[in-house]
Amino acid sequence: MLRRAGPSLRHFLLERNSGAGHSSCSREAKMSRPLQARRLEGIDKNIWVEFVKLAATYSKVNLGQGFPDFPAPDFLTEAFSRALSGGNHMLHQYTRAFGHPPLVKVLAQLFEKLLGRDLDPMTNVMVTVGAYQALFCCFQALVDEGDEVIIIEPFFDCYEPMVKMAGGTPVYVPLRPNPPKDGRLMSSADWQLDPAELASKFSERTKAIVLNSPNNPLGKVFSRGELGLIAELCVKHDVLCISDEVYEWLVYDGKQNIRIASLQGMWDRTVIIGSAGKTFSATGWKVGWAVGPDRLLQHLRTVHQNSVYHCATIAQEAVAQGFQRELTLYGKPESYFVQLPKELQQKRDWLVQSLDSVGMKPIIPEGTYFLVADISQFKSDVPDVPNSDEPYDSRFAKWMVKNKGLAAIPLSAFYSEAHKNNYTNFIRFCFAKVEDRKVDWRRWKQERKAETKKWKELKLLKKLEKQRMRELAEQQAQTQEEQKEDRGRQHTLSVALPGSILNNAQSLELRTYLAGQIARACAIFCVDEIVVFDEHGEDVKSVEGDFEGIGKKGKACVQLARILQYLECPQYLRKSFFPKHEDLQFAGLLNPLDSPHHMRVDEDLEYREGVVLDRPTKPGRGSFVNCGMRKEVQIDKQLNPGLRVTVRLEEPQNPEAKVRKGTVVSSHHPRAVSGLYWGYSVRLASCLSAVFAECPFKEGYDLSIGTSERGSSVDQVTLPSFRHALVVFGGLEGLEAGIDVDPKLEVTDPSVLFDFYLNTCPGQGSRTIRTEEALLISLSALRPHIEKAVKTPGDS
Repeated sequence: MLRRAGPSLRHFLLERNSGAGHSSCSREAKMSRPLQARRLEGIDKNIWVEFVKLAATYSKVNLGQGFPDFPAPDFLTEAFSRALSGGNHMLHQYTRAFGHPPLVKVLAQLFEKLLGRDLDPMTNVMVTVGAYQALFCCFQALVDEGDEVIIIEPFFDCYEPMVKMAGGTPVYVPLRPNPPKDGRLMSSADWQLDPAELASKFSERTKAIVLNSPNNPLGKVFSRGELGLIAELCVKHDVLCISDEVYEWLVYDGKQNIRIASLQGMWDRTVIIGSAGKTFSATGWKVGWAVGPDRLLQHLRTVHQNSVYHCATIAQEAVAQGFQRELTLYGKPESYFVQLPKELQQKRDWLVQSLDSVGMKPIIPEGTYFLVADISQFKSDVPDVPNSDEPYDSRFAKWMVKNKGLAAIPLSAFYSEAHKNNYTNFIRFCFAKVEDRKVDWRRWKQERKAETKKWKELKLLKKLEKQRMRELAEQQAQTQEEQKEDRGRQHTLSVALPGSILNNAQSLELRTYLAGQIARACAIFCVDEIVVFDEHGEDVKSVEGDFEGIGKKGKACVQLARILQYLECPQYLRKSFFPKHEDLQFAGLLNPLDSPHHMRVDEDLEYREGVVLDRPTKPGRGSFVNCGMRKEVQIDKQLNPGLRVTVRLEEPQNPEAKVRKGTVVSSHHPRAVSGLYWGYSVRLASCLSAVFAECPFKEGYDLSIGTSERGSSVDQVTLPSFRHALVVFGGLEGLEAGIDVDPKLEVTDPSVLFDFYLNTCPGQGSRTIRTEEALLISLSALRPHIEKAVKTPGDS
């Protein structure tokens, strides 16, 4: 037998119809009761909801919301990827509720350094879902019904509703602007607390004060004196301090960020709030923390474990690795905590100049990535709304986003209801945006007065980028200079030989080939100077001009010097310095020197040879140089066109730049500083004595060597330490021929002219050694003696 489960459907419907009136009344009575808790009353409105929607609808450039739109640093995202895809599967599970152990440990280590005290990572640090949750835990854990909380205006807008939700009463004290009298732009430092007004806000009901330094939205970094005043009042009235320090690393112009917990008597009453989102430019990861004494944090942990309980493990692991890197690089130039504020300061300066150019009066922030600007001069541009009590800055921000496509936030949103009408002439911008997000300021000036052109903004952006690249290059160059050992070569080697050796060749082709052999030998043995002297005594001192004849007696010196210079010059520069000449008609067939300064177009080296181009530049902007690369090089000096220069290229170079940057250095700089062989110079001497008399070195040659089969054996010689060595070779008739025709020499024995008179090939099998052969033999024989001499300490 089936048991009846309940009333039939017909009975149910009849009862429902007969009691319809009663049920309706019951439902109405239930609907009349408020659904929301009383603690939510008056805090449901949020300016961000409205302005985020406006920005999404109208803005082309969103400088309203406070987040960077450039990527987080590579080391952080790579750490996240490793944590996500690595072999540790436990990173996908719950970690410690109050903070991933590696993260709380590294945070404790960092804050030990910052605060100068020992910290327990398990009791003095708690990880939260962003700084927002850390703030929520503070108010819920430490503020009770009837407690007063002092809030410094302007303030981050969540402070007020969070205090009210906890049952507390906000008490406001404003930073008051004190404009400079010298006409300069106002700084956030010019907004100050009135000490008497601040003291009047403390009472027996005061439970805590909220400090935000660096301050959002103003960018103010509180000074030691201001923090000392707050600390003194907190100690006097036994008041807690909730210190919101999420922008602690974003401080500019050499300003020091002082943490109030480091002041006397403040550690035991302070909770420090921090944010990985602001620290590492990764706001979407929502990793924050609270640092403070266990007597306070134990209550925050109670709120945390009964609300959020746990934060994302992988994000915490990545942030821990990021902090570990920064702790290792703390205070060093490559630290992200050093690099990020430098980049943001340039962006700040760009926005300051742009806003100033269109008639706004920016207040230069000392920290954060926010900037407040005075918009008083635009009141005539923004139409009034009849019967509206909406503040002017709110109306201006809406007008600006709809008409200019630029989103910003009214400053009155950061004030209490009672005070917001006193600060309606300001709006807040966020400058943590990439530089190619350009605001069309030109239209603004066209509508207001004469307008500047849009290219001025581009020019400004480029200038700031160039400045950033220059500073980075100088910084890296200084670091490299400090770290690297001196690799330079301070000594020089010169060779002198008579031009008459070309007269022994039977044809122009052979004369050219002979000159090429001499050039190759000198390049192989790193000869720095070649002196071609006239052993017949003709006064020839220049290779410039139009010389008559080829191969005629007396013209060999000029031809040899010209070919030597031609071969030493990098191929991409020869058209600039060597016009078509009969002496060079066969030079293109010679083997190249292939010296370090003879570089290919894509070869990358610290130095380059170049020629100054005939291109106009503005005063103080240097000159342009062709260095045989795909891009021209802009040097630091204004030089005459056609001049050959040695250029030191700056690093790092912006791959998107149209030109490269470089600095002009002396031709001996690559040798003396970096130890590079950088080719030879060529000098003509009218006679043998002129080889010595016209020495280009101020102190002269401090080591001279003559070569002859009548000299002492090179095998037995020990050379002294030297700076500038000269090796002299004779022609077919030996060095004696040069002495006989030189009117300034009264000697007959050439050996007296030299410190050493050496036979560099004792026991030779041939009666004669040609000069080009003697050059290779002698330099090869002298090489070990020279190397030993330059390594020997001396006072030469």
